Amino acid sequence: MRLVLASMVVTVGLSVSPLQADEQQGQSMHCQLGDAVRVIEVVYPEGGELPCEVHYTKDGTTSVLWQANNEAGYCEQQAAEFVEKQRGWGFECVAMPAGSKADGGDNTGE
Repeated sequence: MRLVLASMVVTVGLSVSPLQADEQQGQSMHCQLGDAVRVIEVVYPEGGELPCEVHYTKDGTTSVLWQANNEAGYCEQQAAEFVEKQRGWGFECVAMPAGSKADGGDNTGE
């Protein structure tokens, strides 16, 4: 019963905010629509919950969209909302462990 209940909690958590489920591991989301690849990742520069940054990689270029020094959960929430926007634009997004991100930088050639 606990396994089923835990599975339900994770499923609900992922449908509401995909990056919050593994926030301590620095999970990233890999979004793809045709050949277009986008990566949204919450990064913890000092290894703790704060400070945090939301990195966005598009066409091989990474930029910081949001950052927080004082509000825990802010980066995770912003990243989750941005992933939902990507899905609304037709991208299919899947969670990937940090460090194995496919940021689209390898397929910049035509």
